[in-house]
Amino acid sequence: MRPLVPLFAFAVVVSAVAAGIGAADAGGSSSTVDADHPRRVAIVDVGPVDDSNRSGVRPVEAGSTLLVRGTTNRRPDDNAIDVSVIDGPDADRFGFDVVESWGYDGVWIARLPVPANATPGTYLLEVRVDGDSDVQPFEVVERRSATLGAASLSDAVRTVAVENVSLPDGGYVEVRDGDALAGRSAHLAPGRHALVVVPVEGVDAGSDLRAVAVRGTAETVGDPYRRNGMPVTVPVPLPPVGPTPTASPTPTASPTPISITPSSTATVTPPPTTGAGPGLGVVTALAAVGVLGARGVGRS
Repeated sequence: MRPLVPLFAFAVVVSAVAAGIGAADAGGSSSTVDADHPRRVAIVDVGPVDDSNRSGVRPVEAGSTLLVRGTTNRRPDDNAIDVSVIDGPDADRFGFDVVESWGYDGVWIARLPVPANATPGTYLLEVRVDGDSDVQPFEVVERRSATLGAASLSDAVRTVAVENVSLPDGGYVEVRDGDALAGRSAHLAPGRHALVVVPVEGVDAGSDLRAVAVRGTAETVGDPYRRNGMPVTVPVPLPPVGPTPTASPTPTASPTPISITPSSTATVTPPPTTGAGPGLGVVTALAAVGVLGARGVGRS
């Protein structure tokens, strides 16, 4: 039967191990630590720069920015920390960063762009300073794409409404007029939003509006989400501009036409005459009137 280890002896061993890791590792790197030779540099956090408030090692998307945070006991005036990706499917496509300044607490931060065409998989990150180094594996995953639904402009209240907004890492919806910023939404949590309303300014009939999905935190605005290398955007149609309505004139009543029927004129039929010609009867009558007149005058 194996003899039991005294409880106090086990506690002493655990305390010694914890003290050695805490003094040398300052954050829990996976590398072996020699308590007699404290590590000069250590990796603490690895993850996307848009989620820098979280600790630990987290996957990063292709096309994003990798943030590396660590500690060192070296003075920044005399040392520099080299940060690079040394292994992985497309390690040679990564650049590198050199950290030359940090605070008295020894906490340093580096940023590395992750190529948009980086193959998803496991990569190995290395940091070096003053002859010492630390390594940390991390995962590159496919970039999650944001989506924007239909957008519309309300001319009455000067807002743009965007439907079915999906921001995998959270961020904002911006409205741009050409290259100028016309408005920006409040910060949006990661996930899907049925409707996002963006107040806008300076919009007129000649504006060229589009809504843009943008990464960011509540404190900072980041870069646009991208799909196939292009920003995720949707156009914002302007309301149709029609002719200015004019008041219709009040119709004027037309006078009712009055139909006047001319009265018939009596026709005097001349008495029949005899003689050779048509004018003989008239002459005879006039002659008779003259004779009678003459007789009357003679009697008076």
